[in-house]
Amino acid sequence: MSKQLHCATHGTQPASYVCTHIVKAMQTGELAGFFWGMKDGEYDALCEVCNDMSPAEWVAQQEKLLNVLCLGCFKVAADQHGIELVEES
Repeated sequence: MSKQLHCATHGTQPASYVCTHIVKAMQTGELAGFFWGMKDGEYDALCEVCNDMSPAEWVAQQEKLLNVLCLGCFKVAADQHGIELVEES
């Protein structure tokens, strides 16, 4: 189960993880790509650029590229990119 965090917009929500390019796309309204997954109840997504990195490149860059969003904000980013999330029941 993911940790909880408080979002000024969505209140207390589960944490999710996205690259900084998705956060920037949320701010600008541009599309960056949205390659998402869910493991152990935690959602994550990468933009096209980060998704195209080799595993070694991602490991070397992830500390500076990874951001935490509440699940509500994650859903907003997914919707912006035309993605309909399938949630665990």
